[in-house]
Amino acid sequence: MTKILFKKQMMELFSFFWQDKKKNKNRTGINLILSVVMYLALFAVIAVMFYIVAQMLCEPLLEAGMGWLYFALMGLIGIALGAFGSVFNTYASLYTPKDNAFLLAMPIPASKILTVRLSGVYVMGLMYELLVMIPALIKYFMSAQPGVSAVAGSIWVTFVISVFVLTLSAVLGWGVALISAKTKRKSLVTVVLSLVFIAGYYYLYGKAAGLIQDIAANPQVTGEFIRGRFAPLYHMGQAAQGNLISILIFTAAVFALFGIVYLILAKSYLKIVTTNKGEAKAKYKESRMAMRSTGRALLGKEFRRFLGSPNYMLNCGLGIVLMVIAAVALVIKADMVTEMVNIIFEGQKDLLFLMAAAGVCVIAAMNDITAPSVSLEGKNLWLVQSFPVSGREVLMAKLKLHLILTMIPAALMTLSVELVMKPSAVFAILIPVAGAVFIFFMALFGLFMGLKMPNLAWTSEIVPIKQSMGVMITLFGGWALIVGLAGLYYLLRNILSPMWYLIFAIVLVFACSIALFGWIRTKGAQIFERL
Repeated sequence: MTKILFKKQMMELFSFFWQDKKKNKNRTGINLILSVVMYLALFAVIAVMFYIVAQMLCEPLLEAGMGWLYFALMGLIGIALGAFGSVFNTYASLYTPKDNAFLLAMPIPASKILTVRLSGVYVMGLMYELLVMIPALIKYFMSAQPGVSAVAGSIWVTFVISVFVLTLSAVLGWGVALISAKTKRKSLVTVVLSLVFIAGYYYLYGKAAGLIQDIAANPQVTGEFIRGRFAPLYHMGQAAQGNLISILIFTAAVFALFGIVYLILAKSYLKIVTTNKGEAKAKYKESRMAMRSTGRALLGKEFRRFLGSPNYMLNCGLGIVLMVIAAVALVIKADMVTEMVNIIFEGQKDLLFLMAAAGVCVIAAMNDITAPSVSLEGKNLWLVQSFPVSGREVLMAKLKLHLILTMIPAALMTLSVELVMKPSAVFAILIPVAGAVFIFFMALFGLFMGLKMPNLAWTSEIVPIKQSMGVMITLFGGWALIVGLAGLYYLLRNILSPMWYLIFAIVLVFACSIALFGWIRTKGAQIFERL
């Protein structure tokens, strides 16, 4: 039974190779080969990136006689990537798979189910970790030409690191499960945790180049700091170089930690997976039902779908968060921004204000909420079509959702831009108008693409949200429009001043928006009703 369950888990884990989620059928022949080649090429590109990092660290540290520090740093990167790559899969794999109820109803111990689930998490973490460790080992073997003990030690440490990645992922997944069991806002928890991980990733990515240069320039200082403050990393590095005592210490510590975590998970697993996660008990309370207009009811439906889907919020509404961050960062760094602006744009303030309007539009273009909204109706499209409402009213609700969720943070960012950059009176009016017109156009353009390229046969919502051609064209089309307008300004810079060009651009985009708006209310509504 364990063998069968393990085979099933591996088939689910690697189904992205051989299964077409969009068409809900298996790939065969040339399609299967192309899928495998595409993913292997992607993994190869990532591995090459980490080989470059290994190349920057390996030789300077080996010359300084600190090969252990090389493995400590590359191992730490491997742990970070392994945990980052598998943590989002851990909660879903362990606690919310669709076949949980079926397996728990069978005479299979919960501990065996947990072990099989953990095997999937382990393989996923190992796959990501090896993208770092294989390039690191290749570079080390080429540069150091180590003996048998060092080769064996480095390979063994790579395996032990994968067990630690599993332990870390399991702890994080367990924490998410406990939170989800106590709250009804599971989608909000998922979004917040995802944003924290994304923010941490980009922060570390921004600091990575400087950190690597500092470490390569001052390996002794870094080595002493790690040896004194982070003994496990020191023993990990020494174990990779074949130090038997460090191998025993590092291995024992990791496996002991995993054993403790496994016992805790096994004890609480059955309770967590069978808990009615955050769903309030139904309590009848007599009250008068509030009457709402058709438009408000449809808008409420769109809001519930957006707020109930972490994938929808993260992939199509990331611009909301970025606009708020940009607004706060501008105010906090106002002095630095002002000084830089005065140096770069001295005597060209009008050009600065034109670029500020473009900057607002660039970030606002990251919201493509309307683009997948038609496809997200999916197989339930007949429900909304059976309502006593017109297709026009449904589409207007989708349009309003995009405008409300994008206009508010865009207004906050525009206010910050004007407080920090202090534009002239004309530009103080034109910048927010340009942002509003562009957001209106993007909302309409996304809806247009959603109607022209609908996908209602999906089995996973990530397909229309992230893998749809209409979504891709909307996202990159918005940026392409901004680049095109910038190029047009370059050609007309001797004819039109920045102020008059911004007015021209606003009128042009607004005219296109009116044309799209008329199409959606007539032809678009008819298309929606016939889907």
